[in-house]
Amino acid sequence: MSLIDLLSWDAFGSGWFWSLIVLQWFWHGAQVLGVPVDCLQSKDRGQLFTIVKWRAQRRVDTAHQAPLAVVVALSFLVSVLFILGFVYQIELCAAASLLILPELVIFRLGYRTAQTICADHQELEPLIKDLKKLHLKIYATGAAAIFCAGVFGYGFEVLTQ
Repeated sequence: MSLIDLLSWDAFGSGWFWSLIVLQWFWHGAQVLGVPVDCLQSKDRGQLFTIVKWRAQRRVDTAHQAPLAVVVALSFLVSVLFILGFVYQIELCAAASLLILPELVIFRLGYRTAQTICADHQELEPLIKDLKKLHLKIYATGAAAIFCAGVFGYGFEVLTQ
């Protein structure tokens, strides 16, 4: 049995796709802008303000320093995956696009929140409120991604046979 036989190409019906999507959302549920969610809930918030400001500034700087070629290549890749997946009905491409697109949405939401944190906040409480709103948006994005994966998986597995 080869590696390709182990990686089932019917992506929505295979364990690797659902394992990746669960791992992806476990990771995003545990942290927001690189700060563990538990730190936002705790009473001891000693260095939290400094850490969050540093992480937010780092996110903004990283986004500003991204070369144009990387942005163009990533946009091209996602566009090709969507076309192959949803126009030409290639299941593996549809599954890959449903793994990549939510990451881009979360990056954009995190970038906007980081810009707000870097520009506005001088106190800890409004900063934590913005991070909690971002965390809820991340959960909503995850729920939408898992729902879409289930719907498209049903469509690929049941309706195309």
